[in-house]
Amino acid sequence: MKKINKILLLSPIFLAMSSGLTSCGSDNISERLTLKIINSEDYIFLDDENPENDMVEQFKRYVISLVDAGELDEKYRHVEVVYDTSDTNETLYSELQTGKSDYDLINVSDYMAQKMVSEGLAVPLLAEGETREDKLANYMDYASPTLRGRLDNITAPIYSEWVDDPLHPGEKVHPYARLEDYAVGYMWGTLGILFNPEYGAYSNLEVADVIEDMHYSFSALWDSTYKGSISIKNSMRDTFAAGLMKAYEDDFASLKAKLDDGTYDVETYMAEYAKVFNGENENSFDIVVNNVQASLESLKNNIFGLEVDSGKQDIVTGKIGINLAWSGDAVYSMDQAEDGNLVGENQSTLYYCVPELGSNLWFDTWVMPKNDNRSEERRELALMFLDFMSDPANASQNMDYTGYTSFIGGGDILELVRDWYDIRTDEIYEEVEVKQYNYEYYQVYAVLDAEEEEEDDFFALDYPDFMKDDHKAECDEYSLYYFIPYSYVDESTGEVVEVEEPESVEDCLDSKHSYPVYVLDENDEPTETQKTYGDLTIVDDYDPSDVLPYDVVDLSYFFNGTLDDGDPTTEDYEEDVDTIFYSAKYYARNEDGEPYTFEDDEGEHLNNSVGRQFFTQYPDEATITRCAVMKDFGENNKLVMKMWEEFKSDPLPTSSLVLFIVIIAAGVGLGAFIITNKLLVKRIRKKRLRKERK
Repeated sequence: MKKINKILLLSPIFLAMSSGLTSCGSDNISERLTLKIINSEDYIFLDDENPENDMVEQFKRYVISLVDAGELDEKYRHVEVVYDTSDTNETLYSELQTGKSDYDLINVSDYMAQKMVSEGLAVPLLAEGETREDKLANYMDYASPTLRGRLDNITAPIYSEWVDDPLHPGEKVHPYARLEDYAVGYMWGTLGILFNPEYGAYSNLEVADVIEDMHYSFSALWDSTYKGSISIKNSMRDTFAAGLMKAYEDDFASLKAKLDDGTYDVETYMAEYAKVFNGENENSFDIVVNNVQASLESLKNNIFGLEVDSGKQDIVTGKIGINLAWSGDAVYSMDQAEDGNLVGENQSTLYYCVPELGSNLWFDTWVMPKNDNRSEERRELALMFLDFMSDPANASQNMDYTGYTSFIGGGDILELVRDWYDIRTDEIYEEVEVKQYNYEYYQVYAVLDAEEEEEDDFFALDYPDFMKDDHKAECDEYSLYYFIPYSYVDESTGEVVEVEEPESVEDCLDSKHSYPVYVLDENDEPTETQKTYGDLTIVDDYDPSDVLPYDVVDLSYFFNGTLDDGDPTTEDYEEDVDTIFYSAKYYARNEDGEPYTFEDDEGEHLNNSVGRQFFTQYPDEATITRCAVMKDFGENNKLVMKMWEEFKSDPLPTSSLVLFIVIIAAGVGLGAFIITNKLLVKRIRKKRLRKERK
């Protein structure tokens, strides 16, 4: 599980106390159904000010609403939820092995879901005759089809069963099950390199040079230029992945070359990539382990140390400059590092890299553990909870709170992402609406600078019927002239004025349809400067041949299939149009706003592997294409564990220990400051720093 925190398992005494307390609300405790869930800490929406709004409490009210509507039996009215938290996949696995676990749902990473299925510790979510479309309708409607396809097709061998090997007559093999039957996605992300290009130990280097060193492969972690400034995960699988990428770099480079020159199509490339990434290219897994061990042993002298969960904070406080990181933690660190209220003068700009040669794609999933005592009612509650969590309105709350990226798409998630990252929403949905005009809702229109009279060149962010054609997404040369409200409050009379929907460009520019908006000053008062689309990007002498000062980000691979026009909650969105975002800070850019470029055998190309928060949360399709899911090691797990223990048993270099002591002493003051701001740190993800990101 990519969300690692301090363990918070309830003691038997506390459970006994809580059971007594929760029974007070019902006259007959036998009528009370209890759903039991375990998750990582801070990995679900919690309302610090009003716990009644916590996601679990919302679910309980949702169940009651179904009872009131006659869609559920009255016995579900007094449902309770026991919600516990844990620290790692391995902790949960150990508890499951004892056979004493009584949970209905647990949140684990993809490899642990595989392991549980293989060892008979998980059961299928659905009973015979049930379908996901019936029982998990929200999940099927809104989970990203691209991600769902990759998760569903992960297979797990069933160790307790044997079948005839179709490839080798007379031999037996384990049959395989697909995770489609056992797991649903919750959050997802990548493994990458989080780094500060201006870190003190190598501050003599140009930022561009550091970015270029990081962008291509995980070999950057082995570069002696950065010796003593790197921390890697004290996590067997994640560090194994980095070691494997280093050991087989030539193989991955060869695969990339075949994809680039057309020798391999995308499907073939991904299949071959997954083979190498999972060590299936060698005759024996022993060879893979030995090669990875050799690469990690050579890394040992270059790193500052291993970390479990401290790396995301250490890079903010300046203890380290480079961290092998999960994407969700990387976003957290970026937010903190640039927040002057939190770190004062120690602000820094961090970057996240998913190397061009690829990395690990991970999923955190909900799985139903085996439990012979589970009633049918509890199983039904578990399915209801999964479907409830897959509602985009609820998924957006979880994503906003945790800072991780939801497996779910749909309109609410799309709007949240647009609000965080799209330059078109800067000041539109906040200051203009709330502080200036008090609109209930409004449409945003733009016209081509030089050809306002051409109706075909008319662009709208929220499209009326007369603009249903492909040109509306092409707004490189457009300026936003008017915000047109559906309605607004006339301040002189206090009445709500309904605004007619324009039918043409001429109507849009007509005063009866238009309401001009001006840039606000530091006192939130309108200036004489009219608000234009992309204030940071569009200028009078804009030349389309220039390099765009922003990135056009196509997330159709994620959202397409979750924006069904037949669904009233998504009818305002259109695939391949609303899935296009404009961001001035997607990929890394220099101080002048220009993208970085790199040279390879094919010539110069734009950076597409190093980015900021938006890229970290939502990598483009090309990036996830060059990432693979690392399977459970299965029967080879003992080999990997032995290698890992040997790697950790050797002491770190003396230089790293000395550096550790020096930096700790130097960082006491800043550390104290961070501690005193604990609450601010905890909530930093929710603030999102919208303007800074855009």
